[in-house]
Formats: sequence, structure tokens, C-alpha cells
Amino acid sequence: MSRKGQKKAIRESGFPGSLGSPEALGEAAVFLQKIERWRRLFKGDLTPLNPLQEKLVEQIELAFAGVSCHHESRVMLCGEAADEYMSAEAEAVLATREERDDWHAIPDDMVCAYSTALCFVGPEAYRFLIPRYMIAAMHEVVEVYPGLSAGSELEDYIRRKKSLLNEAQQQCLSDFLNVQQVDAETGEYHGRSQFLPWELDEYRAHFADKLTPREYGALLVQRYAERMGLSCRGSV
Repeated sequence: MSRKGQKKAIRESGFPGSLGSPEALGEAAVFLQKIERWRRLFKGDLTPLNPLQEKLVEQIELAFAGVSCHHESRVMLCGEAADEYMSAEAEAVLATREERDDWHAIPDDMVCAYSTALCFVGPEAYRFLIPRYMIAAMHEVVEVYPGLSAGSELEDYIRRKKSLLNEAQQQCLSDFLNVQQVDAETGEYHGRSQFLPWELDEYRAHFADKLTPREYGALLVQRYAERMGLSCRGSV
């Protein structure tokens, strides 16, 4: 973009000059312009939830009520900016626009536009954003992959990212993976091959000598089905 175009983008962004250098302000403003174009492409025809998903939304609302993010600079905007390899100074400018107190305030078109942000945030921002992303994913606004396969090289990274989640919040993520394996019409369910760190801990401590990872995945979904009162049989 030309220097004239950058100046126009800065004016339209409303960033005060005191936030950073002209280069950083221009970089941040142009980024926001691009994001706004992506947001305008969002269709908004949300997929309705089935009863199990509706229950999970209620569970998420309770478990993540009141979470905020004030101790990490990088949240949604800066997370997406990191995927764009933006400068640290431009990220600092964008950090002033981050939502930090109410994840409900993040609209669906923004979740869709910032689809990779979760990959680049720390534990506090992850805890703040993941409830919004899970609900959006169930509406098919965005795709979210919180699990990993047994033996994945990313386990330490995933474990650190989820390190601030309490037990109720962990259960929400587990049930997010579980509900994907249930046929909403028939109630039939299948095992899964993606796991969360606390599930891998349980598997290694109690089941590794008895079950394959896939069989353990079937056990996890079976537990969920029993808790939800599903009567149909499942399979590995």
C-alpha cells in the first residue's frame, strides 16, 4: 500500500499518534482494514444447535462465566496478527483494541475473521477465548481443534495453552470433543482419536496396558453418552 493509503488507513482507524511510530500505526491500520473485508464476507446463516449442543452451551456459560484476560497482551486481534508475522510494535497498537472482559461481546463475524488466533495466544487468553470459539464452532462459524492424537509432538504446547483451565472448564472441552461423535438424530455414538492433556494423563495412568488409544476414546464417549442418558450403543 502507498504511503498515502497508509495515512488514510490510520485516519480511518482512529489510532492516536501517541500509540506508536507511523510505520506501526500504518501496519496495524491496514491489518484492520483487511480484517473488516473478511468480516463483511461472513454470511451469518448459523447452523442451529441440537439438544446435546444446547446443553453444552449452558455448561460452557456456567464454567467460563466471568473469565477475563488482563495479564497477556496478545488476545484475539494480536493472535491473528501473529499469524500475519506483524511487528511487535504493530501488535502493541492492536493490543489497545482487544476485548478483554466479555467474550460474549465478540461477534460471530469477528470469530470467523480471526479463525487462527487461538494458535498464537497464551494460557490466559486461551481460557478467555475458547468458550466463544467452541460455541461458534458448534454453529459452524469456525473450526476448532482442541485435541491431539496420542503421541503427538505438540502435547507440551497444548498442555501449556490449557494450563489455566479448571475442572469444569476442562469438562467443557472434553464434551466438545465427545458431542462431535454422537449422531444427533439416532443417539448412536462412536469413539474418538483426539484427546486432551488430562485425558492422556488418565490413559497412561490407568488404561495404557489394557486399551488402545482408540478404545480409550470409545470409553470416553461412552461415559459421556451415559451421563447424557443416551440409550443407543456405541462403537470404537
